[in-house]
Amino acid sequence: MFIKRIWKFLQADRRLMVWSVVFGLVFTGLGIIPPLLIRQMIVWLNAGTGSFYILGTSLAAIYVLRGISRYLYGLCSHIAAYRTLHRLTNQVYGHLQNMSPSFLTRHHSGNLVARTIGDVEAVEDFIAHGIPESMLAVVIPITMSVVLFIINWKLALIALIPLPVVAGMIYVITTRTHNHWRGVRRRFAEVSSRIQDHLAGVTVLQSFVRESHAAERIRRQSREYRDTIIHANRWSLVPAGVIEVASGAGLVLIVCAGAWMVGPADRSVLTVDVADLVVFLMYLSQIFLPFLRLANLTENLQKAAASAERVFELLDIKSEIVDSPDARIPEEPRFSIKFDHVDFTYNDNVPVLQDVSFAVEEGETVALVGETGVGKTTVCNLLVRFYDVNAGGIRLGGNDVRKLPLKYLRQKTALVSQDVFLFEGSIRDNLLIGDPNATDDQLREAARAAHAEEFIMSFPDGYDTLVGERGVRLSGGQKQRIGIARALLKDAPVLLLDEATSAVDAKTEGLIKDALLRITVGRTVLIVAHRLSTIMAADRILVMENGRIVESGTYQELSNAGGHFARLCQLTSENFVMRLP
Repeated sequence: MFIKRIWKFLQADRRLMVWSVVFGLVFTGLGIIPPLLIRQMIVWLNAGTGSFYILGTSLAAIYVLRGISRYLYGLCSHIAAYRTLHRLTNQVYGHLQNMSPSFLTRHHSGNLVARTIGDVEAVEDFIAHGIPESMLAVVIPITMSVVLFIINWKLALIALIPLPVVAGMIYVITTRTHNHWRGVRRRFAEVSSRIQDHLAGVTVLQSFVRESHAAERIRRQSREYRDTIIHANRWSLVPAGVIEVASGAGLVLIVCAGAWMVGPADRSVLTVDVADLVVFLMYLSQIFLPFLRLANLTENLQKAAASAERVFELLDIKSEIVDSPDARIPEEPRFSIKFDHVDFTYNDNVPVLQDVSFAVEEGETVALVGETGVGKTTVCNLLVRFYDVNAGGIRLGGNDVRKLPLKYLRQKTALVSQDVFLFEGSIRDNLLIGDPNATDDQLREAARAAHAEEFIMSFPDGYDTLVGERGVRLSGGQKQRIGIARALLKDAPVLLLDEATSAVDAKTEGLIKDALLRITVGRTVLIVAHRLSTIMAADRILVMENGRIVESGTYQELSNAGGHFARLCQLTSENFVMRLP
C-alpha cells in the first residue's frame, strides 16, 4: 500500500512527524479544557462562588498555548513533507536517468516530467496535511467522546448518533473517488505532454499553418481533463456537505434531548445540568471539525494519493539495462571491438541486425556505410549498451560488454551523434560535460581541434555565449562541432562518430576530417557516414544492407569491386552532380 511506502520515505524525518503528532495532540488536549472551564464558570455563577479572574487567565493561557502548538504542529509536518519531497524528486529523477532508451522512447517526456514534478509535489500535500489531519480526525473525536460519556453517557449516546453514519459515508465516498482522481492525474499528464510537444515544434506548426489544428487538439484534451476533474469533484465535495448536516443534526438532538432532560423534577432520573449541556454543545462542533477539515482537504488528498501511486508505479519499473552481478573492470583494459553473430530487434519485432559479425582492432578506424535504416546507428547504440542484443555478443577488449560495469563502458567510449543535444546554458557548460575538470587550455584545444573556436570567438560572449533550449541559437553545423569538441575533451580510447559531420558544409567538413585524422591516432574509431568522402581514410569499410554486413574492404578495394559500395559511390556522385547549379 502506498501509505506504507510514503512512511518508508519519511524514515529520515519520522522524528519530525512524531513531534508534529505530539504538538497536534497537545493542541487537541488543550481544546478539551476551555469547555470544561466554561462549565465550571457556570457552576460557580449558579453557586455564587469561585474566582472568575483565575478562570479567565487560564482560558487566555490555554488559547496562547493552543496557538503555539498549532504552529509547531504545522511547521514540523511541513518541514518533514518538503524534505521528503526533495528526496523523492531526486530518487525519481535518478531512477529515470538509469532507465534504458527503449523505456524513454515508449513514454512521453512530458508525462515523465509530470510524474517527476507534479505528482511528486502532490505527495507533499499528503504528508503535510493528510497524515497529521487523519490522525487528529481519529484522536479528537475519540477523546472528546470519552469526556462526554463521563459527563453524561445517555446524552452522549444521543449526540453521537450521526458520527458512525458520517464516518461510514466518508469511507465509501473517498474509496469511490480514488479511481476518479487517478484519471484526473492521467489526463493532466496527457495535457502537459501535448502542450510540451506543440511548444517544442511550434515552428513546424507555423510553417504548415497548423496552429488552429494544434489548438483544437489542446482544447479537446483540456476539455476532457476539465470534465474528468468536475466529475471527481462531484463526489469529493459530498463529505463536507454530509458533515455539515450531521453536525447540525447532532446539535438539534442535544438541544431537544437537553430541553427535555432539564425539564420538571418528575423526570429527575434524566436531568442534566445546563453547564453540562453547554459542554456538549461546544464539544460537538469540535468533534465534527476534524472530519470537516478532512472533507475540505479531500480533493488535495485524493490527488496526492493518486499521484503517490503513479510515482511508486514508476519507481517499481526496472531498467532493462543494468550491471550484471558479476560485472568487473578488466585488470588489463584493451579496446578492440568485436560483434559476434549479433541479432537485434526493437519493440516492433522487425529485425534490424541479422547475424552481424565484424571486428575492429585496437587503434584501427573502421567505417560503416549503407542506406538509411540498415542498422548503422544501432551498432553504435548496442556497443554502449543503450540496448542489449537479442542474440550473439559484443566484446570490448575481449570482454563481453554485458559483463562490464555500465559506467566503465561509457567512460571508455565517446559518442558523437548526428542530432547533437545541447543543454540550455553556455557553450562552456556544454563542452565541460565531456570533462567537468578540464582546464581552459584543454577546453580551447578541443574546440580548436573540432574547428569550433573560430565561430565561438565570433560571439561577443565567446565561450560564455548562451545556446538556448536544445542549442536553438546555433546552427546545425555549429552544434555538431561542439559535439565533436565535447567528445574530444572526454578523451576516451573508443570514438564513435555517427554522422558527426552531416550538418557541416564541405569546407568545414574538410577541416574536421583533418582534425579527426590527428586525434584518431591511437584510438579505436567506428565511423557511421552517408558522405563517402568522410571515410576515404578509414582502414576498412564495412558495407551494410538489410541489417547485414555484405562487403568489407578498403575504399579502393570496394570501389573497384563493382558491388554494393560501388553503387553507393555512383549514387553519391550522381546526387552531387544534380545539386550543382
